[in-house]
Amino acid sequence: MKRFKTQQAYFALIMLVVSVLLITGCGGSDEVALLKAEHDPVAPGTCTEAVGPFVISSNLIDGDNPVPINTLITATFSEAMNPTTIEVTNSGNPQVLTFTLKAHNQVDNVHGTVTMNDPLNTIATFKPDAALDINTQYTATITKYAKSASNNSELSCIYRWSFTTGT
Repeated sequence: MKRFKTQQAYFALIMLVVSVLLITGCGGSDEVALLKAEHDPVAPGTCTEAVGPFVISSNLIDGDNPVPINTLITATFSEAMNPTTIEVTNSGNPQVLTFTLKAHNQVDNVHGTVTMNDPLNTIATFKPDAALDINTQYTATITKYAKSASNNSELSCIYRWSFTTGT
């Protein structure tokens, strides 16, 4: 009888540990998943969901080649945006990664800054801290965490487009 109660106690303890692991694993934020999602992103100007702000265009078209290594990447929004929600200041915190640039097959994002065209705040410009590598494919991404100036709505879509630098 004592052995049966001990087995019940171990079983209950194991179930508790598994439950805690499942709950904490499923309760995390989805920002990293959004950044890595490949099926959701669209190129600027192609979002069919017109609810909230959207990216009308970019100075670079998806697939552009060759692009100068000292290029700036711009995105034009359909309405004024909150500049504090369009930043690349902390790569360890996905909640603030709204406009990023990454070289193909690289782990880290390209370091740089994003500025908005005051006072309209409809054009975001990503300026890399250094010249881009030659003959390299890059991918720019703007996530749904970019918000309108009124902070009432996020972007309708995640935007992702790629280009390749020249020699």
